Amino acid sequence: MRIRDTKTEAEAAPGTTGTEAAGERPAVGERPTTGERLGARERPTAGRPLPASVPVLVAGAGPVGLATAMFLARRGVPALVVDKRDPFTGPPRAMSSIRTLELLRAAGLQEAVERTGWYGPEPFQAVFKDSALGGERQHVAPPEPYVRWLRTCSPVDSRLALNHLQVQRLAYDELLRCGGAARFGVGLTGLGQDADGVRVRLADAGTGAEYGVTARYVIGADGAHSTVRRLLGITVPDREVVARLHTAFYRADLPAGTDALRELCFVRNPDVYATVFSVNGRDQWVSHLMDYPGRPDDEDRIAPLPEDRALALLRSAVGDPDLSVDLMAVNAWEAAVGTASAFRRGRVFLAGDSAHVQSSAGGLGMNTGIQDGHNLAWKLAAVLRGQAAGRLLDTYEPERRAAVRASLALSRTMHQGYRSLGGDDPNGLYELAAADYIRAMMRYAYPSGAVDPDAADITDAPNGHGATTPDLLSDHVRPGHRLPHRFVDVPKDGPEGGRVSTLDLAGADWSLLTGPRGAPWQAAATQSAAALGIPLEAHRVPDGALPGLAPDGAVLVRPDHFVAWRADHLTADPGTAVERALTALLGQDGEPPRPAA
Repeated sequence: MRIRDTKTEAEAAPGTTGTEAAGERPAVGERPTTGERLGARERPTAGRPLPASVPVLVAGAGPVGLATAMFLARRGVPALVVDKRDPFTGPPRAMSSIRTLELLRAAGLQEAVERTGWYGPEPFQAVFKDSALGGERQHVAPPEPYVRWLRTCSPVDSRLALNHLQVQRLAYDELLRCGGAARFGVGLTGLGQDADGVRVRLADAGTGAEYGVTARYVIGADGAHSTVRRLLGITVPDREVVARLHTAFYRADLPAGTDALRELCFVRNPDVYATVFSVNGRDQWVSHLMDYPGRPDDEDRIAPLPEDRALALLRSAVGDPDLSVDLMAVNAWEAAVGTASAFRRGRVFLAGDSAHVQSSAGGLGMNTGIQDGHNLAWKLAAVLRGQAAGRLLDTYEPERRAAVRASLALSRTMHQGYRSLGGDDPNGLYELAAADYIRAMMRYAYPSGAVDPDAADITDAPNGHGATTPDLLSDHVRPGHRLPHRFVDVPKDGPEGGRVSTLDLAGADWSLLTGPRGAPWQAAATQSAAALGIPLEAHRVPDGALPGLAPDGAVLVRPDHFVAWRADHLTADPGTAVERALTALLGQDGEPPRPAA
């Protein structure tokens, strides 16, 4: 068993409090989730040759780095991922969200996700108990309208879950299949850039041997203590420690009907205030040990927890003094929130914990980072393939800052609420935070960026605290927002035929959706996109299938499923309207596409 010294959020904390983590039943064909089991499989190592140049180098092989590289590789950009550590070691921590699984689905990994994951609880629900094995004291959930929305907001089952090691494995396998590469045991130690590219210095973690690689672009996804961020001179000026606590990762066999297999359990008894939740639906567990008698003052740092004390606290939290526990690690860590002063310097970008740190409260840290990577990947691919001007990359930071604000607001709300709960009814906290959770997980809005500023309708409050606008759950089609999911019937004469989700119609590239009287939009969009060298599919949907889409109106949907532009009626020249919208959104300003410099 390892007892780790004080760490910070990204190194030590699970990426969720467990609101999405507990397992209801074992997955069919679930892959192994420990570093030891995965280690038996061959992987790239520092001893393999490195290419002299790559289009994109990603520093950091966590779930954000590997997913970002995978998204790039699927778009024909063979990214190289480097990390001084083996990312598959250690216990599983962070858990997936609905939106993350949507992105994996769009990347063609739906079958792999279903094969690998398991079905846990409905999101953002919990039970409060005297112990994990004890009787239920109280079940807590958002108000019923939010519960219904979460059940129906996506073609992905809201109970489906992956832990961060499973996300990494799926992304890694797909990265290699699509022509990308990864080198573990190799760390980034220096970089310099000019108008043509980035000169990257790498070092073998074992031998110290140095290598040089040139990249058109670099993405720093190397965590809260990012080397890339430090080398760029970017700081996190608003970083705030919101809690200090211990987190235990362990194996234990609990009875099949244990609530903690189906729910996030909060346990409060005379011995401990803690969480208990599963990260594989069977026998792997995480517990945040938030308070206990004799807990030392932690104003400046939190001391490591002795193994015997940790085991006693875990047995008390579970409710079995004789429980056999395989204690894998106990981390003493700081839960912090904060945002980097910049997400970009020239050709170098930051994503995930490198760009924003947040505590595990709310369970969206990893997921917000994966969405960073997806946003950046489709834009980089468009620029590198000559489909967009470099100005498109300027939209990354303002868009993702809007999403990060929502995610950090949730973390703050949940941490403050957990600290002040005491014996109060926890349903009050979940009612307060429900709007924050939905907004941060999926319903955040892009008020500026690669969206039509004249059509954008950004009305959601950025830091909700439950003060929901009527639009939060309405799922109208609005520029700057994710395309709503609806199942629609489409003609069965093609591969997309039958009953499909609007998100599946949108696909992984640009798309245009129009109402039943919008046939001229389809022809115009297809021709305009072809002239610009942009992959685009056009579909008609039944009247009323998408609220906000008029029968003769149209919407352009980006590769990340965000609505970029909307026309409320058929124009006299739909081809010109679509072409102008696309060229403006892609930064081309009417010029023919050309390869990026």
